[in-house]
Amino acid sequence: MDTHSIVQTLLTSQQLAATQQQRLAGLQLHEQLKAGEVHASAAVATELLKLHQPAELQVLGYTLLQHLVGNRWDEFSPEEHSQLATLAYSMLQQGAASWAIRSKASLLLALVIKRTGPELWEAALPQLLQAAQSEGPPMQEQVCMVMRYVADEIAMYSDDIAGDQKRLLLAALTKSLSDVLPFLERMLELNFAAAGAAVQAGNRELAQQHVAVIQAALAAANTYAEWVPVGRLLDAGLINACGFMLNTTEFRDAACDVMRQVAGRKQGDESPEVFRAVLEQIAEALINAAAALLSPAAQAELGYEGQHEAFALTLCETMATLGSQHLAAISKPDRKLAFLQHMLSFAQHPYLLLADKALPMWVKLLQDAAQSVSHAAGSSSSAAAAASAAAAGGAGGSAGSSPRQPTVQLPPECIEALMTMAAEQLQKRGHVPQEDDEFPPYFDTFADFKEMFVQYRARLSSIVRHAAAVLPEQALAAAQRRLDAAVAACSPGSGTKLEDARGLLESAVHFSESTFKAVWDGSIQEQPAKLQAVVAAMEPMLQRLLSLQVSDPMLMQHQARGLESYQKIFGVRKDLAAPAVGRVFDILVNNLPLSEPGQQPPPGKPPPAWREGMHARQFTAMVLLQWTKACPEAFLPHLEALATQVRELWDAGRIRAGEKNALQEAIVGAVTAGPPELQAQVVEWVLAPVRAEWSLPAWQAHLASPEAFIRQYTPVSPDGAGGWQAGGQATRWILYHHAHLVERCIRTMKASVPAGSLQHPLMQHAEWAVPQMLRIVACIHALYTPAGRQALAPIGSALEMAPQERALYLRRGPVGKAAAKPPEDGSGETGDDGYASVGGTTAASLRAWLRHMREFTYQTVGLLPTHCPPVMDSPALAAAYAQSGFAYIDTLEHQHVRIIMRHMIIPHIKNCADRHLQPWLVPGLAQLVPHMHSRLTNAWDSLQAPAAGPSSTEDSASANDEIVRERLLRELTQEYALVLKELATRTVGGGSPVAAAAAAAPAAAGAAAAGGSGGGKSVLEWLLETDPTTGFQAVTTAVAGMCWRDDAAFRFAQLAKTLVGVAPRDQRLYAYVGSEVLKAAISSLATETMATHQADIMALIRDILVQQLGDPGSAVHGVLASLPKMTPEALQRFGQQLLGTGSEKTQRDITKKMLVAACGKSSLAALADWKPPAVTPLAEPKHRAPKQGGGHDEHGEAFSAAAVHSLFDR
Repeated sequence: MDTHSIVQTLLTSQQLAATQQQRLAGLQLHEQLKAGEVHASAAVATELLKLHQPAELQVLGYTLLQHLVGNRWDEFSPEEHSQLATLAYSMLQQGAASWAIRSKASLLLALVIKRTGPELWEAALPQLLQAAQSEGPPMQEQVCMVMRYVADEIAMYSDDIAGDQKRLLLAALTKSLSDVLPFLERMLELNFAAAGAAVQAGNRELAQQHVAVIQAALAAANTYAEWVPVGRLLDAGLINACGFMLNTTEFRDAACDVMRQVAGRKQGDESPEVFRAVLEQIAEALINAAAALLSPAAQAELGYEGQHEAFALTLCETMATLGSQHLAAISKPDRKLAFLQHMLSFAQHPYLLLADKALPMWVKLLQDAAQSVSHAAGSSSSAAAAASAAAAGGAGGSAGSSPRQPTVQLPPECIEALMTMAAEQLQKRGHVPQEDDEFPPYFDTFADFKEMFVQYRARLSSIVRHAAAVLPEQALAAAQRRLDAAVAACSPGSGTKLEDARGLLESAVHFSESTFKAVWDGSIQEQPAKLQAVVAAMEPMLQRLLSLQVSDPMLMQHQARGLESYQKIFGVRKDLAAPAVGRVFDILVNNLPLSEPGQQPPPGKPPPAWREGMHARQFTAMVLLQWTKACPEAFLPHLEALATQVRELWDAGRIRAGEKNALQEAIVGAVTAGPPELQAQVVEWVLAPVRAEWSLPAWQAHLASPEAFIRQYTPVSPDGAGGWQAGGQATRWILYHHAHLVERCIRTMKASVPAGSLQHPLMQHAEWAVPQMLRIVACIHALYTPAGRQALAPIGSALEMAPQERALYLRRGPVGKAAAKPPEDGSGETGDDGYASVGGTTAASLRAWLRHMREFTYQTVGLLPTHCPPVMDSPALAAAYAQSGFAYIDTLEHQHVRIIMRHMIIPHIKNCADRHLQPWLVPGLAQLVPHMHSRLTNAWDSLQAPAAGPSSTEDSASANDEIVRERLLRELTQEYALVLKELATRTVGGGSPVAAAAAAAPAAAGAAAAGGSGGGKSVLEWLLETDPTTGFQAVTTAVAGMCWRDDAAFRFAQLAKTLVGVAPRDQRLYAYVGSEVLKAAISSLATETMATHQADIMALIRDILVQQLGDPGSAVHGVLASLPKMTPEALQRFGQQLLGTGSEKTQRDITKKMLVAACGKSSLAALADWKPPAVTPLAEPKHRAPKQGGGHDEHGEAFSAAAVHSLFDR
């Protein structure tokens, strides 16, 4: 295609009437030009830049030439470099009318300067300054843009420049500051005056030219303000100029951005006096600007779509930045007070976005003040202890041990005002919004509004908490006032509207909860006077809240949350426990009495009112659980009364199953403070009914096969309204609460038994309960097989992801998001599909039931090594785990496999005793590892395969499915990378699992260099010896994963690095490292995901080469010989250089230069063209074919040199 045809194709693609095919053809042609022969592409770009071409083509020409200069500079000759510099400067001088073209021309010259070196900048700068002086505003604007782009390219985007060249460029740029900064200040001053004169003369076109210069100068100043010593900005007059510009409507936003850059800077090597002077000058300008904005006349314009909205947000954020880091720089007390008053006004503003901008500063200042008070208290306690010891020993104290005084920058009045502000805002913006609530127009979606709102409330809570740590007495008094007012408003006959009463109680509870967290800190036990004062203040508030008698479900929820926050008081006042428990039972049973017996399951489709009442009662039952967790010894004397009360209420049908579970868990929590015999009795009392049910032959028959399970728990039947429903409601409801109770008992009893004890209160119960739970989960897994899906076809959506969860993945893809946990309250509710009850009959209810039943089992099994270690010695239990835990895993969804790894596999790798690895870990990995290799490699091959045709978004549902699948795949990949990391860091034979893992973590990174085991071998190395098939399958997956386009690729590379140290002790692994690991490491350098880890990958390659390059039989020779431009001479020379030095840094540099040269281009990205053979796992020794001939190289079967060249042939 000749130049004329190229120009016409590109021009056609830029027309408004162009078809999709024409636009695609233009895009493809432009990409071909960027990758094509550099001189031909440059000729086309030059043709596109000509003045007679349309502006659209000129922009394309600049974009193409910028790419060639920025990425393919070394392909031009030195003479062509000079020609490009001349061309770039001539393009700048053309002074195009379009800002886009002027900006492109400026960037092109900056790129040429960056690539040419400091000598061109030093030569060009005087010419640019002269041109700006003589040629008027358009050239002045372009010179400012060149200065900005040069600084950007050299200081910010210089990763593609060699180290020496980068240092020279930075030195030249720094040297030029004495010319650049004063020039920018002059441009601001001269053009501001000239713009005003032009406006007065009625010449609006000239005025706009001057305005453009000012905007370009401020943008350049913003770039330099990121790194230039602030003293030089001050000396050049730029700080003063930006302060002046804050008073202008046109330029105040850009000027404030410059000040924000400086306000966020750290002092560094600069003079403290100069640094403070600059910040004080900035603070003064900001104070004045804020005073003008916050005047009564301007207040109305600060809100949404107001005249000053954007500037108010920028100004507030800039002041928050300065105040957070450099408030002490404001030396005058009156100016500091003015600064704080303005920021308090911003925080109180009704415009939510503006108020939120102010909060980070207040949180930071109060946090610093709270830490100062805490340190001072700790110092006082230490000094008092030292004085006491000295007095006891007859020694004199020293002046140096005097208690440290807190340094708080905020006056007490300010802190009290902040507490009041936070309380008022919490009251105004009470509950977290729900989806049916209206949201402000300045949010695009409800999800965005809710996310921001939750963050805003969290910041308000932080303000209360930190303020309470500084002024505890005032905070407690404020909490009592607000609670008294709220309780009075909620009392019958108060006349307060229900919605207002809810807001008052919620905000009062929120305030007191934050206050209690702060005042009851870690050092309170060492301060008896403070402890008694806090308890004395909290007790009347507890009694006041307990006395509240309400029947509204929302008020009951707030009351329950408030009661939970008093949990620590019972450790000091044990006499309060019994009456408080009695009152909680009264609230639970009588405030919202049940209309049906509590043993019955919920309605098939519960109405909203039922759900609200159920939540309120469940939260109330959870109060006792939180109390007993916090202070079990306070409730230990009341266990019998508690148990009697629970049994009577359940038998009378006055509490539901979820409430009974919570109350029983509270009893189990309390008994953890008692002797083992009592613990065993309580656990037996709690779990005996479950054992009786689960030991029945009829019950066990329901788990005999997936078909029997479906008939009992998930039958599908007509709902009487033309649809379908899930049957087995009552049996599912009972099974859910039984399994949940077992899981909670195991979780709660963790710390109740001394380490190493062979007797455990849960021992006998785990042996009968866990195998049954594993059988249940195996049946649930079977539902995802084709037969299971067919059986549930009418309500098949129960086996799919919930719409709400799917929406989260489509919105922002929560990579690393933890698998959903079962509800702590045992309520049987889930956030899926409108809070569908697990006891309901809808598909959403069944989905919730399946999800929680799976996770109860996974988490129970994962807890066994730490919560009930003796049961790990049971062969029957280990066999049940191996048989059922991974059943039908090949049919499960990505998210299901991920939580299996998170809740079972990873805890077992971390916590299993060495003697339990063989019976527990190996059978599990033997099933999981091959499956994960197949699942991940197939999925990534499919994802990374080139599309057969142009992508289309016409089928939005299909596109959304692809997005969700990809994000689930990335989560699964990262989870598996964590599994392999744990295998590499946990050691065998190095003491306890926890201690061994902690010791192995820092050592793992240096395994290649160390080459030894020290305190024991890693589990991965042990697995390679114990089960080589599984071990090598794990290694193979990690090596393949190094080239997947995901963050997990680097985690796989880290595991590969540990293999290098182990390789000399295993012949097959040695060959594998020298072939497949090296190939994967080199190939990964071309991927974007490894761009930030290039140094680590280069170190991995260096480790392999240093280890094996001296071995003539190693496969590394064939790998290196297969590189595109590698020659035998170059390979021999590289080997001599690498092995001839002992410096690791030098060896890495030599390796990188070799790879760059072997690519034949100037960038390691060229490795993307390298085509290594597919990674294939090594076979087991027993399956290997016998050697043919005595002279056969034992490493030859990995690959020979001839095979390499043929496989790598491009």
